[in-house]
Amino acid sequence: MKQLVLLLLIIGIGLSSCEGRKTQNQALSESIEEFKKTVNFETNIYIPETYIEQEVDTLMSNGFRVKIKTYSDLSNAVRFSKIKDTINYQTHYRNFKFDISISKDDKEIYNESFDKQKINKVFKYNTNLFSGSDLYNFNTLAVLKSINVNDDPSYKNMVLIDIMYAIPESDKYATHRLFIDNNGKSNVVQTEVK
Repeated sequence: MKQLVLLLLIIGIGLSSCEGRKTQNQALSESIEEFKKTVNFETNIYIPETYIEQEVDTLMSNGFRVKIKTYSDLSNAVRFSKIKDTINYQTHYRNFKFDISISKDDKEIYNESFDKQKINKVFKYNTNLFSGSDLYNFNTLAVLKSINVNDDPSYKNMVLIDIMYAIPESDKYATHRLFIDNNGKSNVVQTEVK
C-alpha cells in the first residue's frame, strides 16, 4: 500500500510540475510565421533596365524609304508581382514609344509617333471589353514585343508594318498590320490574336 501511495505521489508531482511549455521546434516555427507576417522585402526588376533606343532605316524594293525609331518609355511600365518566401518580386515591363517616317521619291508622305495611349485607340484596346474577350486587359497590360517592315512584293504602292503587342508572363499576344499607301493614308488591320 505504501508503494501505491508513493507511486501516486510521484505521478501527482510529475503531472503538477508540467507547465505546458512549447518545445523549441514549436517556438521556432511560430516565431518564423510571425516574422513572415510582419516583415516584407521587395525586389524591383525593370525590363529593360535602362533606356534603349533602336533605329531602322529601310529602302524597300518598291521605292519607299521607311524609318522606324523605337525607344523605351521610362515613365510608363506594366507591373507584375509575385510573392515567394516573404519577398515581393515586382517586375516592371517598360512600354515603348515608336516613330514611323515614310518617304517616296525623297518626299515625306507619312510621319507619326505612337505611345501606349495612341496604340490603345488605334488598335481598339479599351476598358469595356469583357473578361473572355481576346483583347481583354491589352489596354493596361500589353507591351510592344516587335515592329517589323513587311516587304511583301505583291504590294507595290504600299508599305506594310507588322506590330505585335503581348502581355508579359503569359502567352497572350495580338498582331496588327499597318498599311500606308503612297499618299500617306494609313489603315490598321488585326491579323492574329492568341
